[in-house]
Amino acid sequence: MTASSFADLHNDLIDHITGLPRYAAALVEIPHLARQFGGDRTLGVMVIAAAADPGLYRLTPEAGHRLRADLTGQLKGLLRPADRLYSVSHWEWLAVLPDLPSSAPLQLAMLKVDGHFIDPLPTIQGRLAVRIVCGGAVWPDDGEDALHLIQSARIARLMAEREGHGHALYARAMERADADQQNLHSELQATLAGAPGLSLHLQPQIDLASGACIGCEALLRWQRSNGDQVPPPHTLAAIERLGQRGAFTRWLLQQAAQIQHRLAAAGIGISLSINVSAHDLLDPELPDLIAQSLATWEIAPERLLLELTETLMVEETPQVVDVLQRLRRQGLRLAIDDFGTGYAGMSYLQRLPVQEVKIDQCFVRQAEESKKDREIIAAIVRLARRLKMDVLAEGVETAGMAGVVAELGCKRAQGYLFARPMPVDDFIAWWRDHQGHPVLWSGRGARKRGRPRKPRPA
Repeated sequence: MTASSFADLHNDLIDHITGLPRYAAALVEIPHLARQFGGDRTLGVMVIAAAADPGLYRLTPEAGHRLRADLTGQLKGLLRPADRLYSVSHWEWLAVLPDLPSSAPLQLAMLKVDGHFIDPLPTIQGRLAVRIVCGGAVWPDDGEDALHLIQSARIARLMAEREGHGHALYARAMERADADQQNLHSELQATLAGAPGLSLHLQPQIDLASGACIGCEALLRWQRSNGDQVPPPHTLAAIERLGQRGAFTRWLLQQAAQIQHRLAAAGIGISLSINVSAHDLLDPELPDLIAQSLATWEIAPERLLLELTETLMVEETPQVVDVLQRLRRQGLRLAIDDFGTGYAGMSYLQRLPVQEVKIDQCFVRQAEESKKDREIIAAIVRLARRLKMDVLAEGVETAGMAGVVAELGCKRAQGYLFARPMPVDDFIAWWRDHQGHPVLWSGRGARKRGRPRKPRPA
């Protein structure tokens, strides 16, 4: 990475209106601060936000910028020298209070902020009454990792605002769930501890020119004890609410390595893709965890591909880039998932050590009818070629879609046209069925090779 690239990355981490580090920096620094002051000391986080008000939304951009800068200065003056302040969003801040003997200093800090912002504040458009609301949480009781801890503080702030209070300290009672939700959480915790239910299903990835399967993606499935299938987004959301992302990541890595071991034993030498989150990449121990899992099952690193969602790249920090570089040095492959739907520009691809781009299915599914979506796909393919990256189209459901993306230069695809996600044993059987008979499809831009073979049902 060049010096200018690091400078650009550093600039991305600073809110230039307030001069504060952004939210991503807090996610990295909180674990270090928590470990630094261990023993009988604790750490508190305080989410501070301006309550939604029509007056805020009527401010001109210049007036809004000046008010944010003024509020930031006042908040700094209310904190101790050792405390740290971050910019979370337009009207939201995060204060980290390290080395506390108990939750009492955090409560006093919230009370101090609450009592400070009583009078209307001056703006270039006149004086404006701004209601500031705080929510606090304490490590490790309210969250053992940074993300869960901040979420707890946000929940406390939300409850304070709803009830008309100026501040609140997090309590589990704020998240009372109905009986079914509680049972779901209890069952999920048991599953993460080793009970059956969670599994990974494999979906083939196809080379469009030959019809050969050149990889597969591992997709999360959870079947509850009553037989209900829980949608993956709901499963992941429950894992986050429980603060069990770390435990889930360890389970995922072990499962992926074990699956690759089974595939190798069956003579299937293809790459396996798994999804990692922003939370995973903020963990400096991730490369070591992956190395241990691969070594346990004797899997070559190049057989594992990590898919990173594009939106998390908005939060790329020097720590994240360092983790990505270490993963690449270990020999793992990296891909950007759902490309085209995130907030970051395409230029950041030049800064990251990725080898593959996955075009989001929202563009692929409309490609036959939408000229704009075809132009987006073509632009992504051209960019990837210049950067010497592979391109894979997601969500290919018809021969027409496959033909369009092939015509636009995309060489790889994944979707229901070829096969649905299936259990590992079914995937091995599917592979053997298609090894000598590649997946056949026909459409615009494709060679007609006869009638498509129907994949086995999942």
